[in-house]
Amino acid sequence: MPNADSFKRGTVEIAVLAVLREEDLYGYQIVQRIAEKSDGFFTLPLGTLYPVLYRFVESGYISDRDEIVGKRLRKYYHLEASGKDYYAALLAEYRKTARGVELITRGCESDET
Repeated sequence: MPNADSFKRGTVEIAVLAVLREEDLYGYQIVQRIAEKSDGFFTLPLGTLYPVLYRFVESGYISDRDEIVGKRLRKYYHLEASGKDYYAALLAEYRKTARGVELITRGCESDET
């Protein structure tokens, strides 16, 4: 990943796809689930989430469906097979990058003051 923005975007994409692997969710549920699973470490604004969801729908990684819940219309997102493949590729790249950073920084913490 060429820069911090790409790295951050990739992390958001992984998080969104990871929670959708478990079940279909609507936008606010996705944000809540990511916060829960990360023990509050990741707080994803809805303004960041929806462009990712729209891009995924366009790419065919996820599909959406409207469902009436009470008096509300909610759009649920579902992870498609191509999204599972994309998730696996992103996760492998992320783990490879994290391992590389770990190897580079191992032992450097004692040098920091």
